[in-house]
Amino acid sequence: MGKKLFTLAVVVLVVLIVGGMIWSSTKGAAPEFRTEGDGTGNVVKVDLDAFETVQEIADGVKYNVWTFGGTAPGPVIRVKEGDTIHFTLTNKSTLGLSHSIDFHAAQTPWDKNYQPVAPGETASFDWVARFPGAFMYHCGVPPVLQHISNGMYGAIIVEPKDALPAAREYVLTASEFYATDKPVNGVFQGDPAKMAAVTPTYVVFNGEANRYMATPLVAKPDELIRLWVVDAGPTIETDFHVIGALFDHVYPDGNPTNQLNGMQTYAIPPGGGAMFELRIPDEGSYPFVTHAFAYTGLGSVGILKIDANAAAAPDSYPTIADPFDGGLAPVDGTISGDGPEPVIPGMPAGHEMTPSPTTSSPVPAGQTQEVDVTASIANGFSPATIKVSEGPVQINLTNPEAMAHDLTIDGLGVKISVGANASATGTFDAKPGTYEFYCSIPGHKEAGMVGKLIVSPAMAH
Repeated sequence: MGKKLFTLAVVVLVVLIVGGMIWSSTKGAAPEFRTEGDGTGNVVKVDLDAFETVQEIADGVKYNVWTFGGTAPGPVIRVKEGDTIHFTLTNKSTLGLSHSIDFHAAQTPWDKNYQPVAPGETASFDWVARFPGAFMYHCGVPPVLQHISNGMYGAIIVEPKDALPAAREYVLTASEFYATDKPVNGVFQGDPAKMAAVTPTYVVFNGEANRYMATPLVAKPDELIRLWVVDAGPTIETDFHVIGALFDHVYPDGNPTNQLNGMQTYAIPPGGGAMFELRIPDEGSYPFVTHAFAYTGLGSVGILKIDANAAAAPDSYPTIADPFDGGLAPVDGTISGDGPEPVIPGMPAGHEMTPSPTTSSPVPAGQTQEVDVTASIANGFSPATIKVSEGPVQINLTNPEAMAHDLTIDGLGVKISVGANASATGTFDAKPGTYEFYCSIPGHKEAGMVGKLIVSPAMAH
């Protein structure tokens, strides 16, 4: 009996193996999920400037954003699998900040191409888009948390080499903003303490809370809709869901070989992406949200309006596109740094970005000179250059942020410490010369909290 069972088991195993081989040979090889080698040779030129400006991130709320191309998120970039991207980054920071680029779609050495670019400098490199999908790009200069939180991120879509079915497409980049409790000159700054504690002020799609509530994204009934969704974070997951609809297909990271079917909600981690396809049969309004409802209430909601009279979908989508309309309108291939000035704490709106001397002319010997300085890890010291005369100097140091700072001048033995959301005063005897002042708290000087004190000889009598 035992031998018969053993023989039967062997026969079944052989049948399964042979059947599997036959099925495998008829089915064919698994679909390719990437392009090998040097790609197609088609070159796409992408030039971006990094600079600071002011953007409305909620109704009536202005925020000092650090940007690629003047918007947070930066422009939507669209290329095809196999393209070579010739990328150039020009740093036009007016706040003395170094910036870099990190393309999640690229295979390129970090120690060569993802390094900081100093203000006024330019760097270029080439890379091949070997993987199709929806990817993030961002600044990688430490502290990365602050550079991303303040707006230095965007979406790059790599379309597969085998064209996808025609569809109405939108690109959505989810992200968080962490604003200070109070504005300076009507503009809010990023709050590093809130960033570290993950207590966002707003959680948004495409740079503004509730952006698509009053101006919905549109489609026709039963039209194929394709949503490319990227979570820029920097910290919070996006649990993407369309209320009143289901996804026919979800493709993790946007790669067409990663197909999931009949999905209700799909979680995208910070730094990740996905492609969603759906058809909605009935006219009406369908909110899209993150299903983590503590964050939905902070602005992570929009409307997808299904309307039989909606305009036809575009035939194609631009290589460099406006992020605010979901990647529909083209923008210049070179995004220049000539946008609105950022607002520096303590400086009147419209003031020139190169600070004028704090004291424009010498004062009589022995008279104390008062200098007002604002300390901010988001924007450094303001003013960054101080000119005084020899003699007693009083610095009134204001800190609008929820973390401590100090102003240290080693050559003069000065250290003025100031707590969070507080002010402090320090007086010292200034000797002629040029001195560096900086914040001595670890990491703050590296983040740009450094300036120059110029002391001229006292006026003779």
